[in-house]
Amino acid sequence: MSSASEFPSSTAPGRSIVRPLSLRQNFAWTLPANLAYAVCQWGILVVLAKVGSRELVGLFVLAMALTSPIFVSASLKLREIQATDQTGQFRFGDYLGLRLLSTVLALLVVAGIGWSIGHRRAAFLAVLLVAVAKGIESISDVIYGLLQQHERMDRVAHSRAAHGVATLLGVGGGAVLTGDVIGATAGLLLARLLVLVACDLPLACWVVGPGRLGHLRPNFSWRRLSRLFLLGLPLAGTTLLTSLEINIPYYFVTTNLGIAELGVFGAIAALITAGGIFTRATNQVASPRLAALYHDGDLAGFRRLLGRILGAYLVLGIAGVAMVPLLGRWLLTILFQAEYAAYTDLLLVVMCAAAVAYQAGALTTALIAIRVIHRQFPLRVITATTSLVACAMLVPVYGIRGAALALVIAKLPFVFASLVIVFRATRSHVAKAGVV
Repeated sequence: MSSASEFPSSTAPGRSIVRPLSLRQNFAWTLPANLAYAVCQWGILVVLAKVGSRELVGLFVLAMALTSPIFVSASLKLREIQATDQTGQFRFGDYLGLRLLSTVLALLVVAGIGWSIGHRRAAFLAVLLVAVAKGIESISDVIYGLLQQHERMDRVAHSRAAHGVATLLGVGGGAVLTGDVIGATAGLLLARLLVLVACDLPLACWVVGPGRLGHLRPNFSWRRLSRLFLLGLPLAGTTLLTSLEINIPYYFVTTNLGIAELGVFGAIAALITAGGIFTRATNQVASPRLAALYHDGDLAGFRRLLGRILGAYLVLGIAGVAMVPLLGRWLLTILFQAEYAAYTDLLLVVMCAAAVAYQAGALTTALIAIRVIHRQFPLRVITATTSLVACAMLVPVYGIRGAALALVIAKLPFVFASLVIVFRATRSHVAKAGVV
C-alpha cells in the first residue's frame, strides 16, 4: 500500500500558503457568522409560520427530518477528519472525491425513502429538492474543511453568512410566491447552488493559491479512498445514530399526532440552535487546537481548554432554561404566531434538551480530536435506542411534550460515558508519553 508521503498534500498545515489566524481571531469571526446563519434558519421557520399553515411548516420539517440522517451519515465526518489532519495524511482531492461518491449514494437512498413514505406528492417532491440542496451543501462542507484545516475561519464565516441570507431569501421567497412547500424547498436548492458557485468555489481557489488549482480536482483512487472511507466509516455510523436520535421524535410526532403538530414541535425544537450558535462556533474553532495539543503531548493544555468549553456550555444551558419563565410566551408569539404561546412548557423542555446537547457536542469534538472514534458507535447505539424507547413510551401519553422529553433523556448516557472515555484516554496518553 502506498504511503501518504507519495502524494504531496496541498492541505497539510505545514505547507499552507495562507497565514493561519489565532484562536481568538477565528472565534471572533466564527461566532457572528454562526449567529447570522442561525438567525436566518430561524427566519425560515418564522416566514413559513407567518405566510403558511402549521401543515406547511410540518411538511418542511418532515423533509428535513427524512433527509438529514442520510446526509450526515454520508458525510463520514470528513470535515472533522480533514480539519484535524495534522500530518497531511490525505489530500483535498481525496476528501472531495469520497464526498461526491457518498453524496450520490445518499441521493439515491433519499429518493427511495421519499417514494415509500406514502405522503402526498408535495411531500415527495419536497424531500427530493431538499436532498439535492444538501448534496450541494456537501461540496461546500469539504471546502470548509480545507479552510478550517488552515485555520482561516474568517473565510468560512463569509460563506456561512452568505448561505444563511441566501437560504432565508430563497425559502421565504419561494413560500411567498407559491404558498406551498415545493416552492419553499426549490428556493432552498437555488440558494445553495448560487452560494457554492459565487462564494465557496472561489474560496477554495484562494486557499490553494494560483497555479495550484489542480489540487482541487477530486481524486477517485480506490486505494486512497478506501483508506479514508475506513477511517470515516465508524463516524458515519455514529453520525447516523446521532441524527436518528434527534429525528426519531419527529417521526413519532408525525405518525402519532400528524403533520400540523409536527409543525409546532419542529418550529419550537429548532430553538435549540439558540445556544448552538455559540457552541458550534467554539467546537469548530477549538477542534484543530485540541487535536494539536493532544498530538504534541500537552495534556494539561488539552484538559484546560476542554474544561473551559464544558464550563461555558453549562452556564449557557442554565441561562437558556432560566429564560423560559421570563420570556417564553413573548418569544414564541414574536417568532411565530400567538397560538404558539400556549406551548411555553414545551419550550422549557426543549431548552433542557439544548443544555445537554451542548455538552455532548463538546465531548464529541474532543473524542474526534484524540482519535477515539470506534468507541463512539456503541455509545450512539445506546442513545438512539434510548430515544426510540423514550418516544414509544412518552409520545402516546404526553404528545409533543413527551417527544421533547425524549430529546433530553437520549443524550444523558452519551455525556456521562464520553467524560469517562476522554479522561481515561488522556491518562493513558500521559503514561505512554512519560508526562507527569
